[in-house]
Amino acid sequence: MKRAWLFFPLLLLLAACGGGGVQTLNVILVDGIGEPLQPLAAAWRVGPPPSTSGLPWNALPTGLSSWSLPIPSGARFQVAFRCPSVGGVDFYVSLDLKRNELGSNLMVRCPVAYASPTAAVSGTVSPSLGSGTAFSAWGALSLSGGSFAGLTAPTGPGREIAVFGDSGSTPHFGRTGPVSIPPAAVTVSVNPTGTLSLTTPPAFFSYAGLVLSTFVPVDLVPPNWTGTGSPQAVARPGSLSGGDLFQFWTCHGSSCAILRKDASDLAVAPGASLSLSVPPLSLSGSQTHTPSALPTFSNIASGGFSPGLSFLGYALFLSEPGVRYWRHFVSPGALGSATSYYLDLENAPGFAGVVPSPLSSVQLRATAFAGDQPLSALLAARPIPRETFNGHTLFLDRMWPVHLEAALLQSTITW
Repeated sequence: MKRAWLFFPLLLLLAACGGGGVQTLNVILVDGIGEPLQPLAAAWRVGPPPSTSGLPWNALPTGLSSWSLPIPSGARFQVAFRCPSVGGVDFYVSLDLKRNELGSNLMVRCPVAYASPTAAVSGTVSPSLGSGTAFSAWGALSLSGGSFAGLTAPTGPGREIAVFGDSGSTPHFGRTGPVSIPPAAVTVSVNPTGTLSLTTPPAFFSYAGLVLSTFVPVDLVPPNWTGTGSPQAVARPGSLSGGDLFQFWTCHGSSCAILRKDASDLAVAPGASLSLSVPPLSLSGSQTHTPSALPTFSNIASGGFSPGLSFLGYALFLSEPGVRYWRHFVSPGALGSATSYYLDLENAPGFAGVVPSPLSSVQLRATAFAGDQPLSALLAARPIPRETFNGHTLFLDRMWPVHLEAALLQSTITW
């Protein structure tokens, strides 16, 4: 049950802020296959960070996976979650947004934790394949011949297993359709695929894959290649429908482009030709920190995005590998014209552990995004199971047709 009554005292403060009236925002915390998660800690606040410049951080109840937040229509706000720990490692996600950049829903994805238990799945493949891979929403398993065993899959109804491989030199693809797991034995009929043509510039490293509507990611053949400027044939399975998503990306240095297309789009029909490139993008900035607080980022600047794409914001990633990971997103409206940024998440209830240990080796990553879809659509859409670029794209890895460009930046520091 959503407990808006918990925020009644805050509503009295918000009423004095103006902003065109309070608008309820439904915030949902999910795992990588869109299933609800309950956090170890959760908090939110209204106003520009840090909390000394606006209203304070407020704890959210942790026995829920969705919350209704009363936010003035033009207000800036932050929301943060400590995700379920995995293997003793802590994960934190947070966002800094303007209310008018969103619709009625904000879906926040934890990077590693999953809600469903798993089961080992075995299967029969017909006809047999010389080599191939079986895919579930949680994993992949190489196979040869007419069967596989030990594929990890989430339990529950509406799951799916897919197989991609080759018989001779011909790519084959098959899928079960929605099944319940357990039982944990499936039959997959595979059929020859058609092809698409994808052209990327010379020396650009590229990828082609699918994300089925059942959250099953599938690497197509070839999954990775280096562009030559000439068309590259990519397998195009025939047993696809609306809701299944093609995903292509290409990178040159630290500049990347991502293209996601619904399988019903004629642009990815059998025999279609696509081109994907990215101009030289720029992202720069610096950081300073104290041992007990998150960094202050300064001299933030980015540019070079293709005409017709709108700036979507920055993703920040701070990791003490094997101990704690913090991912944060700041939108264009929240940052405004500022070139410096600091969020005092360590002062929110339950978030003191987000700060790395003194003298530890810490990875810093940042990403600047532009795209052809509004932020409201992307942040409300279901997540993609696998992060496209690790430590960079989690917030905008969504089951939503979009053309994105991403400028990547990373460094390592001693805390």
